[in-house]
Formats: sequence, C-alpha cells, structure tokens
Amino acid sequence: MNKYDERYEIRLAKCSDIEMIMTFLNEHWREGHIMATDRKLFEYEYVNEDDVNFVLAIDKGTGSLEGIFGFLNCSQTTDLNKKDIWGSMWKVVDTRENTPFLGVELAKRVMDLTNCRTQIGNGANPNTTIPLRKMFFKESVGKMQHFYLLSDSITNFKIAQINKFQHSINKIEKKVRLIRLNSIQEVQSKFDMDSLDTIPYKDSWYFNKRYFEHPYYKYDIYGVECENEVGALVVCREVIQNDAKVIRIVDYLGDESLFEGLHKEFKDMLVERNVEYIDFYVYGFENTYISNAGFTLRDEQDLNVIPNYFEPFLQANVDIWVHHKLPNTKFFKADGDQDRPNSMLK
Repeated sequence: MNKYDERYEIRLAKCSDIEMIMTFLNEHWREGHIMATDRKLFEYEYVNEDDVNFVLAIDKGTGSLEGIFGFLNCSQTTDLNKKDIWGSMWKVVDTRENTPFLGVELAKRVMDLTNCRTQIGNGANPNTTIPLRKMFFKESVGKMQHFYLLSDSITNFKIAQINKFQHSINKIEKKVRLIRLNSIQEVQSKFDMDSLDTIPYKDSWYFNKRYFEHPYYKYDIYGVECENEVGALVVCREVIQNDAKVIRIVDYLGDESLFEGLHKEFKDMLVERNVEYIDFYVYGFENTYISNAGFTLRDEQDLNVIPNYFEPFLQANVDIWVHHKLPNTKFFKADGDQDRPNSMLK
C-alpha cells in the first residue's frame, strides 16, 4: 500500500461502473464525446463479458471518480508471454486536491491489474503523454510513417490536396494477389494467425471482434496469396467524403515482404472502386516493401495533403505518435482506439 491507496480505491472497473465512467468522460474528457453518449459503442470497445477495461481511482472520502485509464485487449490469450494491451483514454481530474502524479500511478497499475506483457500506446498526445512515457516509463516513442498511393485516373481530388502528383512505379514483379475473406472462419481456413509471434500479439478472437463484428464500420479483409498460399492478411476500410472515396489500409498481419508485390492489385482497386488514393499508416514495418509497391512516403518535404481526420473532416496532414517498451513492436492505423467513430453515426 502507498499514498495513493490511502486516499483512493484503485481497481478495475465493473459493469456497474459504466454510467459513472461515461459521465466522467462527458465532464472531464470532452462534452458530447461518442464514448460518453453511445453506450453500444462503449460496451463494444471496453466490455469483455464481466470485465470493463478501465482502471479507476475513486476517492474514498467523497466516492467521486477522480481518474481513469482505459485499455483495449490485443487478444484473448491466457499466455502471459503474449498478453498485450493498448492504452486508451487516460484522464485525471485537474484539481489541486488530487495526489500528484495520480495519472502516472494509474498507468503503472494497469500492468499489475491485467498481468500484461506490455502496454502499448497509439495516437498519444506528443505534448503530454509522450513526455510522460519517456520520463516515467523509459519507453521508446516515435511518429508513425504515412504512405499513400494516388489514382492515375482522377484529376479533380476532393479529399486529398494534391500540389505535386506522385506517379507510382512498380518496382517488383511478384505473383501476389488479394483474395477477399468474408468471415473469421474463412480467415482461419487460409491463415493461422494464432501461431504468429508478433508484438502486439493479435489472435483470431481479436480479429473477429475488431473487424467482422464492428457495430458501425465495414472492413474489407483480404488474404495476401503467393504461390497458392496465404502468407498475410491486409485490412482496408473505404471512407466517403465530399462525394469522393479513399481506401485506408488499417492493419496488416503476416509476411511483410509480400506487400511489395501488391502494386497491380492496389492500382486495380483504385480504378475499380473509383477512389482518390490508398493510404497506410505504419510503424515498425519495413519501408522498402511499401515503397516497392509504389507508395509514396508523406514526409516533411511533401507538398501534398493526405487527411487523417474524417469525423469531422479536416483537410490537413496529421502525425500519429506512438510509444512502446519492447523492441520490434508494430503499429497500424486500427490499433488501439485510433480507427473508430468520433461522432454519432446515423
């Protein structure tokens, strides 16, 4: 027991705490935030049977909720050498009466309370969270790299802002194709994701819940096939904005080298689905494979604008910051809570 336990009850949340957490988010995170107003989405994201994925700090004297640390499971494994979590909503009430560094304490407690191998952060605030993770947790931090592939058949871009057209080049001749997989059963029949050793470790339970069972978004899941064997999975989501469309690659699992053979598949997808571009946020992925597939890295010298925010839409480039402890950790756009609705959907 330490000074925090003397003042606060620090524990994992229960289903009976959901209303209290949503009220806290509305009052202290952002008024009207979707996680404060949409219980269906809240429960989809954070509830696993009787468990609610929040660490709470409740003042013993007043009974008020003073701090939260939300997290998301990467798998349902019981193997502690593979159990990884993503950090999510992290907030402490900003008052002088609170014990200093309560938020840091909650972030530390999540490791003990979940028995996870590692806690990973995606979409972290570079001005607040990133310095804290470096200072108190000695973690590695960085920005995800943002790649994009433009359509050759569109001249009037309505989503992207193209100041200099980047022509794609197919650098690798490799017989690789995408095959659509329509259920977790089809995925499992083609690809054994549960045996992969990745950081974070994602299993078929996670893949099914995250993509096939999402309550609002529709994801397209493809097997990456080479020589009649599926060696990887790629997940995409189509976004409509300004009477135009884009495709976002939000996850990739398996043999990275197969990606470089997908240039023709992606170029055909651009034409067949009449989309402006395909984009791909990554961290820890071999860049050469993405460049060889014809994608352009959006760096500081790039004059083009490839938006990230669509709810509401913001025609601006956005950097996504990450933090991690273990080497060889990989990040993709849909990891953690980064690819979810941010406003009420009809």
